[in-house]
Order: sequence, then structure tokens, then C-alpha cells
Amino acid sequence: MKTQMDYAKEGILTEEMRIAIEVEEMDEKNFLELIANGKIVIPANKNRRRSKYFAIGDGTKVKINVNIGVSSECGDFKEEIEKLELCKKYEVESVMDLSSGKNSKEFRKYLLKNYDFIVGTVPIYDIAILHEDFTKVEAREMLELIEMQAEEGVDFFTLHAGITRKTLERFEKNHRIMKIVSRGGGMIYNWMIKNNRENPLYEYFDDILDICKKHDVTLSLGDSLRPGCIFDATDALQIEELINLGELTKRAWEKGVQIIIEGPGHMRANEIAANMLLEKKLCHGAPFYVLGPLTTDIGAGYDHITGAMGGLMAALNGANFLCYVTPAEHLRLPSIEDVKEGIIAFKLAAHSANLSKGFKKDLERDYKMSLARSEMNWQEMYRWGIDEEKMRMYKKDENKYCTMCGKLCPVNNVR
Repeated sequence: MKTQMDYAKEGILTEEMRIAIEVEEMDEKNFLELIANGKIVIPANKNRRRSKYFAIGDGTKVKINVNIGVSSECGDFKEEIEKLELCKKYEVESVMDLSSGKNSKEFRKYLLKNYDFIVGTVPIYDIAILHEDFTKVEAREMLELIEMQAEEGVDFFTLHAGITRKTLERFEKNHRIMKIVSRGGGMIYNWMIKNNRENPLYEYFDDILDICKKHDVTLSLGDSLRPGCIFDATDALQIEELINLGELTKRAWEKGVQIIIEGPGHMRANEIAANMLLEKKLCHGAPFYVLGPLTTDIGAGYDHITGAMGGLMAALNGANFLCYVTPAEHLRLPSIEDVKEGIIAFKLAAHSANLSKGFKKDLERDYKMSLARSEMNWQEMYRWGIDEEKMRMYKKDENKYCTMCGKLCPVNNVR
């Protein structure tokens, strides 16, 4: 029962690693060393073969994740399949199935069978579908469901194991505005309060590690106490949970289980760099996965913009994996158009970070776009732009210059 981490420790480049390194600009020896030390993960469940695998972590290109899934308000997953096709079109690396309604299992199986994305889930959502009162669920059932999804082929689990009974003591005395905004974190909090017991995901963490080891599932340690508004950012609760996640990281590495750390949601721009440094320090350099962060709370309807701004800043300061945000964040289940806007915003954030990091292929794409613009070669501009359809819709006519400057176009006149 060897994981990608185990193989890397033995100096073995697996098929999954070979595929993943093809899109990176890193030598094999360094790549293996970083995987062995937990600084890079290759989410790759043994029970699911794919044609594409991706590396997340230090020295690799910044990747993005898209959240998809049916909800209790929308059980038909035909529209979610259209969203998956958008993810495929724009070359998204990871999709997280956050289904919490009927047909969730069927949707997950369809996703795992038909696409090459990294696939993640929050296993306890499935339990909440089966039980009207989650607080009555026993820890045994949680472990059984985690095992079931591992057997199905899920590549990474988000588990909210960092919130503990000790954390709750501080929580009750804290004066946060938003309290808890993590869905999974809120479920575990209520379970602990109602049962007056330790977080089962923390108490039985070693059992969870055994499951992950068996199937080579990467753990994404969820941030139950991430800030839900900028005024709650970098408070004692957030930091205490981060310390707990750092301890769990070491326990996972001892068993050869790969780990990702999830990070903040809402945060003022001037706090982002320090938070990235703090996470890397407290969690021993494990890959960091951030939701945004959103740099202001007033952007409802435009949070793909506030999130992408924060995502770029986070990536420039050490974040490795960006979870997209759509314009519909905080308002509704995102439409197909919302998903497209979210994907493009975060692909641009990741690409901008990769440009700054000097990745050659990213620089080459921008260079070709610049040449096409200098030559006023619209067909080449459509080719290298991120959204050809929108470019063509805006341009419309066949004139050499656009309608912004018309015949006064400096690019055309200087040529």
C-alpha cells in the first residue's frame, strides 16, 4: 500500500509523476525530493486511472479548482454536466464535487468516470443527505463513508479535522462577526456541541489516515474557522486551527499520506502575504489551497473579481492552489455563465502568477499574443486570448482596427 509520497521517498518516478512533470519546468530529482518531503502532492487515487495528473506545490505552476455539484435546491445534474464541459474546455486541473442533494452519488460517479480532472469531495456532505439530523450520526458511519468514496476513486478529501474541543473553548469567548462560514466546519461544530464530544474527524484521524494510505487519497485539511469577513481575518481562532492542522500534517506524513492545507476566505489585501508565510511556517511547507481570498466584503455579484485579486496576491506569496469564486458567491447556486466567469477570472490569476514566476510556456503565450497585437493579426489574437468567443463577439466587424480608436489607431498608424 504505497502512496506517491512513499514512491518518491524511494526515488521512484511513477507513471502519475511522469505525466504530471510534463507540464512543469522542474528537474526530476528536485521533483521527487519535494514530493517525498510533502512540499508537492500528486492527487492520484489508485482506484481510478486517468490520462492526466497534476502536481500541486512548491516550484510547480499554480493550479485552480472549480466547485461543482447538485444541491438540495437543484437535484438535476444536467446543468452541472454543462459546467463540467466548461471546466474541460478551459483546462481546469481540479473539480471538487460539493453535492449536497439528491443524485449526489450518481453525479460523483459520472464525474469520476467521464473526466480527467483531479476530483475532490467533502465526504460528510453525503452523510447529511442521508440523515435529517447530522448530529445523530456516529463516527463509525463517517469512517465507512470516507472508505466508500476512497474506493470509488476520489482523489482528495476535504476533512474539517482541525477544530477541536479545546478550540471550542476559545470560540465561545470570541467576538467574531461571522462566527463559522464553512459548511463542513459548521456541521462538525454542531455535532460536537450537541454530543459534547471531541471532533470525530480529529479523534479518529489515524483511522482516516489508514484509509487514505490504502487508496492513496490526498487529504485537504479544511479550515472550519476561516474568516468569513475581512474583520475576522488573522484572529486567534484562525491561527489556532492552523496550528492544529500543522500537527495533523506531521502525523499524515509519518504514514506517507499526502496533505494539502486549506486557507482563508476573506482578508484585506495587506494581510495576504503575512498569512501565506504563516501557513507555510506552521504547516511545514505543505501545499496551500486558498478560497480567493476575497479582498473586500462589498463585492457580492462581483466576487470572482475580489477573489481573483486576492488569489493572485496569495499565489505570488506562496499559495499553490486557487479555489475559484463565481459572481454568484453568497447569493445563489452559480449558473453556467457564472461558472465560466469564475473559471476565467481564476485562470487569469493563476496565469498571471505563473508569468511572474517565470514559467516559459506561460511567457511564450503572452509573447505570441503581443506579436499578434503588434501585427494587428486578429486571428492570432483570437487563438492566444483566453476567451475567443467573447473576443469575436466584441470585435464583430472585419476592420483591421477596433472601434476604440478607429482610424486614429496608434498601432496601425505607427506601423
